[in-house]
Amino acid sequence: MNQANSKVLSRITICLLFFSILLPHGCMAASALKGKKGLDVSTVKVGMSKADAEKSLGPPVREWVTSSGILYCVYDYDAGVPPSGGDAAAHVFMDVATAGVWEIFGAFGAFNDLEFRKREQIAVSYDAHGMVIGVFDHFGDFDILPADGRAVK
Repeated sequence: MNQANSKVLSRITICLLFFSILLPHGCMAASALKGKKGLDVSTVKVGMSKADAEKSLGPPVREWVTSSGILYCVYDYDAGVPPSGGDAAAHVFMDVATAGVWEIFGAFGAFNDLEFRKREQIAVSYDAHGMVIGVFDHFGDFDILPADGRAVK
């Protein structure tokens, strides 16, 4: 192999290494910009059964019955990861600062997005027959729920 071919081969190798380092860079930053979808709670509707609601929501974290016989259940759900330009910028900075090592660790699952996931609660009211009569998304511990269990539109 002559010197010219050797230079071309080393340049190609350097370019391939450079692009192999840059290729994953967009992954974590792009994921932060896009965010990740969470559970779609809009499938829980008035008139569906408690069993069907719990197929979507899972078991309640808390429940109680009012004096008028309305069953309230509160469900905890994963609302996903909201898009974040700040997190994307931080990923890009770490990619540059670590020459891509940050992405390599990320590719092997060293960073878990669970701590960034948004947790929400939804309260659902049921009548005596176990049918949904009200849905209260983004429920907070200090929210006041209606005595008749029906959501005001």
